Amino acid sequence: MSDFLLLGQNGQFWTLALVAVLLMGVSKGGFGSGLNVVSTPLLALASSPALAAAVMLPLLNAMDMLGLRAFWRQWDAPTARSLVLPMLAGVILGTLLFTVVDPDMLRILLALVCYYVLAHRWGILRRLRLVATDAEGRTQTPRPGGLVGWILGGLLGITSTIAHAGGPAAAAYLLRFNFDKTTFQATTILTFTIVNIIKLPFYFAIGQFPVSTLSLSLVLLPFAAAGMILGVFLHRMVPQRPFFVLMEGALFVTASKLVWDGARGLMALA
Repeated sequence: MSDFLLLGQNGQFWTLALVAVLLMGVSKGGFGSGLNVVSTPLLALASSPALAAAVMLPLLNAMDMLGLRAFWRQWDAPTARSLVLPMLAGVILGTLLFTVVDPDMLRILLALVCYYVLAHRWGILRRLRLVATDAEGRTQTPRPGGLVGWILGGLLGITSTIAHAGGPAAAAYLLRFNFDKTTFQATTILTFTIVNIIKLPFYFAIGQFPVSTLSLSLVLLPFAAAGMILGVFLHRMVPQRPFFVLMEGALFVTASKLVWDGARGLMALA
């Protein structure tokens, strides 16, 4: 496999690229993008992180269009709209501070926010009387926006710009609103359609899209579409409660991995 070359990339690159793109498509198409945090790092095992991110972005734009068609008008527009300005700010910061922001501290901060949202979902904060409840003791569903929207929207923009890893921040924000599974999925797709479009001019501005990179994306495009279609099919097959159990479990595992990676990176610098 090491002797195989296509567009200047060896067999290891293409094997990892196919796995990463299919995983990204299935996650985006059916499971709220919460599982795709590993896709760009996986591809980066056989290339530079910058090349991995650049190859993935056009594929993400294509998958977003397929997702919009599959879940057309089933989203909650005010919730997605509440993230536009925070995501724009995050993308700008992610572009300008790419070499300055400590990625390990960012991983740990994002993980802590994810744990907070899970504690809210699981009723832990209610039992500790740390959140508002109604007259019957049920946790009140928050309104879109506010400080949490700026924090998570900003983190979504930053992490999505650096490594297309905005899934945990998006899931942490959207899980707060108790949507049904299809509204959750559709709103996630709309949110990422917006942030991925915002990212495009910034990627062009820093020279991330030479013809050689776009050629790699073009070869992988059919596999991105196949993964997306499979994800939409699986979304419709999985019942609502198991869907959210999977989303919460994926968010917990992802947050734990972020803490592990962040702590290990900080200890290596000590």
